[in-house]
Amino acid sequence: HVIKISKSGFAKSIAFKEIYDPSLPPAFGDRDHLIQIFLNLVKNAAEAASTMEKGKVTLRTTFQHGMRIAGPEQDSKIELPLVVSVEDNGVGIPDELVRQIFDPFVTTKSQGAGLGLALVAKLVSDHGGMIDVNCSNQRTEFQVMLPMVRSASH
Repeated sequence: HVIKISKSGFAKSIAFKEIYDPSLPPAFGDRDHLIQIFLNLVKNAAEAASTMEKGKVTLRTTFQHGMRIAGPEQDSKIELPLVVSVEDNGVGIPDELVRQIFDPFVTTKSQGAGLGLALVAKLVSDHGGMIDVNCSNQRTEFQVMLPMVRSASH
């Protein structure tokens, strides 16, 4: 859905590559909020990629075993095996901003307010997940890690 919206608007000139794991279990989430998360990430990626001669955005879903964080209750761990990544081949995020990129009012854009990734981080957290960023020369990847739906028997 997000790619369809993107291609009809702000990402007309961007090549998309989609690599989806068809065997992923369902994720719990608010559909509108999940669309907002990925629309924001894809928009940022498309803007970054558009500065390149052959701009490309890759969307990928994977199952990652062993990713766990401490839960709110003592001795509890929350598993975050569902990973959705948005990667672009743009110029990247300056090293000095990478650690602060999810903070409000931090931006690499001359006309940006610095609220998009802060909102994304909050919405991901509201879903019980985490977001991370990895940067290198001409590659920026945002990874959204989400819990999967557990059946009543677990």
